[in-house]
Amino acid sequence: MIDQIEALASLAEHGTMHAAALRLRISQSAVTKRLDALESALGVRLRERTGRRVRLTPAALRLLERARPLLAELRLAVAGERSAGGGWLVLGVSESILASWGPRVLADLGKRCPELHFRLNAHRSPVAVDLVRSGEYMLALVAGDEQASGELARRTLFAEEMTIVPSGLRKLVLRRGSVFSVMSIEPSSASGRALRAPLGRLSRERGIRLEPDVTLQSYTAVVQLARAGFGHGLVPKPLALALGVPSSALVALPAPGVHRPIQLVGRSATLARDPAEPFLAALPGALARAGLI
Repeated sequence: MIDQIEALASLAEHGTMHAAALRLRISQSAVTKRLDALESALGVRLRERTGRRVRLTPAALRLLERARPLLAELRLAVAGERSAGGGWLVLGVSESILASWGPRVLADLGKRCPELHFRLNAHRSPVAVDLVRSGEYMLALVAGDEQASGELARRTLFAEEMTIVPSGLRKLVLRRGSVFSVMSIEPSSASGRALRAPLGRLSRERGIRLEPDVTLQSYTAVVQLARAGFGHGLVPKPLALALGVPSSALVALPAPGVHRPIQLVGRSATLARDPAEPFLAALPGALARAGLI
């Protein structure tokens, strides 16, 4: 019955039988058979067709509300058994972290803790957290204001400094009363939400307004566009340096600066056991050696 409930959960997430089948890596007919069997076992209808999409019935929604946490715990239990022998840690990581300091820090951890082995997956922060919530990943190393609710715990590791990559790497001077249009990450993203308060403080206390007029889904794209002269870019400083922008070309923001939080998200039970517990214990040292804290 577990496979049948997973089929229902996948249908709820993706909306069509075809998309659910792709997610589960099985045929569409196999998804249909699993759902038919689940409806037969429960004696209730679980889906209603609305055009090309399938809508779940109230009975299906009630079932998923109760079953999803159990599915997540089961996936974590299976993942824990698989990893126990070899120290494998299944980790979802924000793309901007993997494009900058992430590989260096994780490689350092691997050398100093040879019992740890990483299965790394790059995602935007909300996706990585959702996959931890579903039990597919053990932990998520993410950037921005990513709220971990309910069964998830989050630990803020440090605040990552933001900087300006000036358009075309030409000299840019920030003065009180300055108003600059900048390219940055979309405001609805986890990082975008985290930047609202410090940008507001920069405007109030320092008289410098940075107004995002072009928003993208990738900080890497913002860096490269700014270098090419398409406008100023507000980006994480470690990412700009990792992509080869000279430190002398970057424009520092006045104290206390603008930062975005870097967080580790996972279930409390996962954080307290191997292999997550030794990873969490060694992580601050690796971040310090990388000059991040």
